[in-house]
Amino acid sequence: MPVPTVVSAIVSSVISSAVQSPAPEPVMPVITIARPLPAAAKKGLMLPPANGFVSIDGKELPLSPTAQFRSPQNLIVMPMSIQESVRVRYLTDASGAVYRVWLLTPAEIAASDSN
Repeated sequence: MPVPTVVSAIVSSVISSAVQSPAPEPVMPVITIARPLPAAAKKGLMLPPANGFVSIDGKELPLSPTAQFRSPQNLIVMPMSIQESVRVRYLTDASGAVYRVWLLTPAEIAASDSN
């Protein structure tokens, strides 16, 4: 049974494009740079924030209206996206409200445990 020319053209096109596809680009290694965390930042274990408060090492602390949370990749994250307890470094303002929080990487946790 002869193969229709349309099917032959499609198969030929697929094979041709597979043979001529460019080689994948090499994957560049990920370079990590240590974040400069403030020396005054306290360390602790933080539970997920709720209702304008955060619990760090068993202490219930209010969140500042301008509170900023940073992921291990140093990106700003919304407090409600934190769903489990995490190791953090944090700063409080003059009234005792938490206004900066950095979620730590495993390397930062190890470095802060050695201090």
